Amino acid sequence: MEWLYKRTGNEEYRKLKEILERPQKSCKKLNPILIREIDIRNKLTAVWRANFKPYQKLRYIAGILFVSYTGQRPDATIGKLTFDEFREVLSRNPPLLWIPEEKDKERFPHWVPLHPVVVEWVRAVLEFEDIYASRTDKIFPYAVMEDLFSKKIKVYAVHTGLKITYSHLRKFFEQMCNNVLVVQLPDGRVVPAMHPGLRDYIMAHNIGSLDVQSYDGKLPSEIYEQYMMAWKDVNLVPEEVRLETLIKQIEATSHSMTRVSR
Repeated sequence: MEWLYKRTGNEEYRKLKEILERPQKSCKKLNPILIREIDIRNKLTAVWRANFKPYQKLRYIAGILFVSYTGQRPDATIGKLTFDEFREVLSRNPPLLWIPEEKDKERFPHWVPLHPVVVEWVRAVLEFEDIYASRTDKIFPYAVMEDLFSKKIKVYAVHTGLKITYSHLRKFFEQMCNNVLVVQLPDGRVVPAMHPGLRDYIMAHNIGSLDVQSYDGKLPSEIYEQYMMAWKDVNLVPEEVRLETLIKQIEATSHSMTRVSR
């Protein structure tokens, strides 16, 4: 209308400008997924209290911890990872998991640092694998983990009331990196403790960005060190969920199985 007024000098166009509403961009809806540490702990507690066999319970908890601390894609990546790949992780110092391009949705090969909490629980899963050998070499099969969330154990997020799904754990990692794990700069600004480029590198997200490409050229040890600077104090395991207790239960069960077989 302003342009028409200037072109014609007709005051009616300027009057119309005052009464007509400006075109509005559609407002982006708020993300309904909001997952925090309390939600992960509630899920782990529910698994701990459920009537699962000890080794099954161990694998469920280890699987939940792995995706929560790393933000990997549940189906495209985690569902393809094997026991042997995690054995390789435990032989490395520091412990990092190598994701080859065929096990990533974006075909982006990358390193994934493993938090000490994850290492502790995964080591126990590997320790008893020979006793409870399954039909698959996959350590956290997607169908098994998805079934846990969709059918066996239903837990609802504290802040939204939505049922927590398996895929929400990847979102949890992202939100922790963006909003929870922060540091205050000398000038008073609060910024994420983990660089967004490292977050996206680990998640294999926004892989075309310059920030992600810069991390693609770093040493694995540098990636692990920077990850731990942000995540070192995060312990998602509730007080009542005790690995030592679970290991004793598994050992007792395995001894019983051995006596029966004899």
